Amino acid sequence: MQYVYIGKTELVALLVGLTTGFIYSWLRLPIPAPGVLGGIFAIIFTYIGYLIVQKIRGEIAFGKPPATDRGATGTGAAGDQQ
Repeated sequence: MQYVYIGKTELVALLVGLTTGFIYSWLRLPIPAPGVLGGIFAIIFTYIGYLIVQKIRGEIAFGKPPATDRGATGTGAAGDQQ
């Protein structure tokens, strides 16, 4: 069973993304991501669709693993191994 939750990896990714966006904008460089909101939504909702199917199959659980399952594989919201 994999667990999906917001952890340190996701918080670091958020900080890096915000910093990168700020720097690119400050230097007037093209954004290194989809330049339209629709492209960003496509990426987000593709991942959400993936999570829904995995939840229906019973292959993931949302939240941190219980104390007895701490050795099990944990997957952050971005899909990175914790």
